[in-house]
Amino acid sequence: MTIESMKKTQFSERTYQEWKEAAQKALKGKPFDDILKTPTIEEITLEPLYTKEMLERILHSAENQAAAVQNGKRLPGWFIAQETAAETAGEFLKAAKEDISKGNEMIVYTSHKNLVWSDAELEELAALIVRYPLYFKLVKEDNGILRVFDFIAEEGSDHVQGVIFSEHPVEAPKNVRTRMVDTIPVHQAGGTIVHELGVALSILAESVTKENFQEEASKLWVRFAVDTQFFQEIAKLRAFRVLWNAFCEAYGQEAPPIPVFTESSVRSYSKLDSYVNLLRAGNSAFSAVLGGSNAHTVHPHDFLTGPDGKSRRIARNVQLVLKEETHVTHVLDASAGSYFIETLTKEYVDAAWSYFLQIEGAGGYAEVMQSGWLADDFQAKWLERKEQVATRKASLIGTNVYADPQEVVKEGAIDDSHLEYITAKRLASPFEKLRSQNKEKILKTAILHLGPLKAVKAQSDFVQGFLAVGGIEPAISPELPTAEEANRYLAEHGIDYAVLCGSKEEIGELLPGLHTAANVDIAGRIPADKAEEWKSFGVQDAIYSGRHITSKLEQILSLGKEAL
Repeated sequence: MTIESMKKTQFSERTYQEWKEAAQKALKGKPFDDILKTPTIEEITLEPLYTKEMLERILHSAENQAAAVQNGKRLPGWFIAQETAAETAGEFLKAAKEDISKGNEMIVYTSHKNLVWSDAELEELAALIVRYPLYFKLVKEDNGILRVFDFIAEEGSDHVQGVIFSEHPVEAPKNVRTRMVDTIPVHQAGGTIVHELGVALSILAESVTKENFQEEASKLWVRFAVDTQFFQEIAKLRAFRVLWNAFCEAYGQEAPPIPVFTESSVRSYSKLDSYVNLLRAGNSAFSAVLGGSNAHTVHPHDFLTGPDGKSRRIARNVQLVLKEETHVTHVLDASAGSYFIETLTKEYVDAAWSYFLQIEGAGGYAEVMQSGWLADDFQAKWLERKEQVATRKASLIGTNVYADPQEVVKEGAIDDSHLEYITAKRLASPFEKLRSQNKEKILKTAILHLGPLKAVKAQSDFVQGFLAVGGIEPAISPELPTAEEANRYLAEHGIDYAVLCGSKEEIGELLPGLHTAANVDIAGRIPADKAEEWKSFGVQDAIYSGRHITSKLEQILSLGKEAL
């Protein structure tokens, strides 16, 4: 076929209904909605296919939504805002200059160490923040750095821009925003995207008045954590700008831009196989910039155990690669027009606005925080997330699936300069606790093959993967077709816990002759009609897909002897 003939080739138009019928045929009787539609934790359904007609049903015009996003962002690109670590003011200045020379684009000060600044050091810092935007995160009495503004000449004050996160009101040049709308505590408490967006609006409602709206809005900035649900996180940031536009309309005001600062969520970070955190960080960083972040921070992959110079450099390079390789800096709103993302954005807008009205109806943000109503709402969704991870409906690579049982969990903790993250709820915490329990136990385990390897391999591999999550490495038996051989193997190896892999018929034939002090489970669900009989032969439980993995592994580890 020539190029010219290819150009003339036309494809017949197909409808969504025709595609659905073809999909149902391929599913061979399995329910279409259950297999191909995905419910999110916010109770929004992700469709298997999005069409222009679907978008038009929920939006009068996708252009209006995209316009709100683009007007809020104003300019393409984003600032790389990696943290600078230092023990003294002099070290901070040196490190900040080095970070800038290697790709950082903001002067990021997040120390909780209350550094002591001399006048000479502040003068040097003043020269930097006139040239580069600042991001100061201050807590308690750590405000000595704010004297830096005294060292900036009046004519240079207009060049100072950035944001300050402070527990107390601060004075700063007019282009520095000092009133933060912080959704990260909501995220770290287990809240959903709808929670984050609804709370952001509720905080905004308490931060502005109709009389001084524009002046107060000019000092606002918002902070979001970005998790690994790629498209949903893009839609979250876009939805915020649409919601802000609607919020301003409710006040009869035009929507001024609000800077959106983002950072890696530590909710999915793990101390197990910590290099996978790099993939999580890269995923969330790309979501953030496609969603319209003004500045982003990538937390190093070893953030939970104490980052070093190497991991900080890698974290910075995640953003540099995105800038150099994706060309997203040339596009104001790369997601505009995507049927999927535009639809998802609209669904989050509607759900978050309803949640905002619910909070306001209950007395506003301060009231629902004090009453505990909001915390209870977050907790309910957090328990749902934990259940999904514990049953492996949601995956944490290297932690609850594809775990390395030989991996030694690195000792260490989040340092004092990141106090707000110490209490953050993380999905990997129960699995890290299992590894700690395993270190304190001596437990001999085995997988017993009751049939040929080719017949039991799938079961055996599944059980190995299941046990590996708890750091358990079972012995793998040869084929043991009789109870006598199984009894001998268990006794000779001093096995405390064993899993039988084989067909239901093979297990049923072997169990009457099984005599062992070991605790015995089977691979796969126990047939309902065999439960009582098999239990009488010593079968304690079963390992199967959907089993609550943390509670089962805790049970198995409890069988071990205390290690010295």
